[in-house]
Amino acid sequence: MERREDSATESSNRPINRRAFLQGAASSALVGGLVDALSQRAIAQPTGTIPRDEPFDTTGDTGAAVFPQSIASGGPTPSGVLLWTRLSPSIAEKGHSLGVEVATDESFDEDALVYRGVVDEPVGPASDHTVTVDLDGVLESDRFYHYRFVYDGVASETGRCRTLPEYDASPDRLTLAVLTCQDYQNGYYPAYHHLATTDVDYLLHLGDFIYESADGRYRSPSTPAFEDRQLSLPSGNSLATTLEDFRYLHRTYRSDQHLQSALERHTLIAGWDDHEIANNRYWDDQTGAPVLPPHENGDDPAFATEVTVNGIQAWVEFMPERVEYDPSANELHERLQLWRRFEFGDLAEWMITDERLYRDAQPCPDATITCRTEERADRTMLGAAQKAWFKTILEESDARWTVWANEVLTMPLTVGDGPNQIEFLHDSWDGYQAERAELLGHVEDSDVRNFISVTGDLHAAMAGYQQAGYGEVSWDFDRVGVELMAPPVTSANAADVIDFPSDWDQALLEELAKDHNEHLAYLDWYAHGYAILDLERDRATWSVYGVEKNTNNTEDPPELLARYEIPDGAIELHRQDG
Repeated sequence: MERREDSATESSNRPINRRAFLQGAASSALVGGLVDALSQRAIAQPTGTIPRDEPFDTTGDTGAAVFPQSIASGGPTPSGVLLWTRLSPSIAEKGHSLGVEVATDESFDEDALVYRGVVDEPVGPASDHTVTVDLDGVLESDRFYHYRFVYDGVASETGRCRTLPEYDASPDRLTLAVLTCQDYQNGYYPAYHHLATTDVDYLLHLGDFIYESADGRYRSPSTPAFEDRQLSLPSGNSLATTLEDFRYLHRTYRSDQHLQSALERHTLIAGWDDHEIANNRYWDDQTGAPVLPPHENGDDPAFATEVTVNGIQAWVEFMPERVEYDPSANELHERLQLWRRFEFGDLAEWMITDERLYRDAQPCPDATITCRTEERADRTMLGAAQKAWFKTILEESDARWTVWANEVLTMPLTVGDGPNQIEFLHDSWDGYQAERAELLGHVEDSDVRNFISVTGDLHAAMAGYQQAGYGEVSWDFDRVGVELMAPPVTSANAADVIDFPSDWDQALLEELAKDHNEHLAYLDWYAHGYAILDLERDRATWSVYGVEKNTNNTEDPPELLARYEIPDGAIELHRQDG
C-alpha cells in the first residue's frame, strides 16, 4: 500500500510547527469575525524539544502536586505521537525546564531509553500551563512506548503510548475502545478504570468530552446530585462563556483519577461534538458566525464568536490532537480543520469528521412532526470542503475496513413509512437527509470493501444497517455498511429521562423501535459504559459493555451487553452473545 501524498492525506497526521502557527496567525490578513478572533489568540500548538544526553535527577516520587491533570498521549503517526501534560501554576512559577523521557520499558534505564529531551519553550499561563510535545520523526512504527515528564526532580506518572504502522504495512488486528458523552455531573467514571486495564490499541472518543454546563441542566432526574461532582464556573454563569470557564471544565474533568488512569495507559484519538462549546450549536451563513442556542444571546454573532473561540482554544490546549491549521486561508472553515484521517496499514482507515462547525441549523426545531425542510437539497452538516474530502477518501481507500468516526446518528429513528414518516432526531442526520443520501450513495458507488460507522451523541447503544436511502429523498434501500453506536460513559440516556412503565423492559423497547425501523438490529436505551471495536482481517467484532455510573465502585467488572460480528466482505450483523 503506497503512501498517498495528496491533500486528503496531508490533513491526517502532518506535524505542525508552533512558531509557524503563531507567526502565520499574527501576520496573515484575515476576514470573518471568528477568523479575526482566532488570529488574535496565541493558541498553543505542539512544541519541540531539545535533545539531552544527561539523565534527569529525580527523587523517585511521582508528583500529583506537580502534574495535577497527569499525562496523556494522542495524535499518533508512524514515527511519533503527541505527549501532553499540565503543570501546577504555583510549581511552574519556579521557572525550571520541563523534561520528557521515552523508553521501551518502564525502567527508563539507559539501555531502554529511546529519547530524552527538554521542552524548548516555557510552560506558562498563556496555555494554562499545558504543553503538548511533538515526537513525530523520533519513534518507530507500530509499537508501544513508555514515557514520563520530569520537572524539578519530580517525575510524572508513567504513561504508555502507541505509534501507527507504516502506511504499506499489513497488520493483523486493530482494537479501539470507543467512548462518548461523559457529563461530569451525571455520574462517575469507573468505565475508564476498567479500560485502563483492558488491552486496546487506542481510545477513540467521539465527542462531548466535557459539558459546558455547571448547573446540572443535562443531569437526569433519576440521578442523584453527586456532591463531589458539583461545578462552579469562574464567571459565575451556569454555562461556560469565558476562556477561564472552559479551561476550568477541562481541568476538572481531567482531574478525575479514573479518566487519568485510562489516558495514561492508552493513546487518545478524539473528535468533538456540541457540548465542548454549546448544545446544538450550528453555523449561520447569513451572519458568518456560529449560533449557540442554549445562551440567551446565543444568536448575537459577536457573543457567539467569542464563546466559540474560547471553547476552541481550551480544547486545543487540553486535547493532544493534530489539528490542521492553514494560516494562509481567509475563511475559518479552510483555516481550522478538526476533521482528519488515520491509516492503519492496509487493514483499516478511519476518518474523523467535524459535524458542528459547518452544519446548518436544525430544521423546524419547534415543529418536529410537521417539519419537511429536513429534506432540502441545500442543507449541509459537513460543508462543501469536508464533504469533498470525505468522498475522496472513499474513492481512494483500499483498506480492508473503512471506518467513519461519526458524531451523530445516520440511521433514522422514525414512526411511519415513506412520505408519512416522522423523524424524531433532527439534530442527527435525519435533519440533513439529502446530504446523508448523497454520502451513503457515494459509499455504494465506491469500491470500499467494508464500511463501518461508529457513532456517539444519542446516549444509547445501537447496531444496524446503513442504507443508500430510507424512503425520504432516496428510495434506494440497498445496504452500504453498518452503524455501531457506543453507549454514553455517564450522560443521561432515554431510560434516565423518560419514565417508562415498569413493565417496559429493554427487550420490549428494542422491539418497539425495530417495528418502525427495520434497519435496526440492536438498541439499548439503558446502557452506560463503552464499546470495543476489534478489526481483524476476516471479521470485525463490536462489543458493548455496561458499567454502573452512579457509584465510584470499581470492583464490579463490566457487563457484556451485546456482541456482534461483521464478516469481511458481507454487510451482516451476527449476534454472538446469545
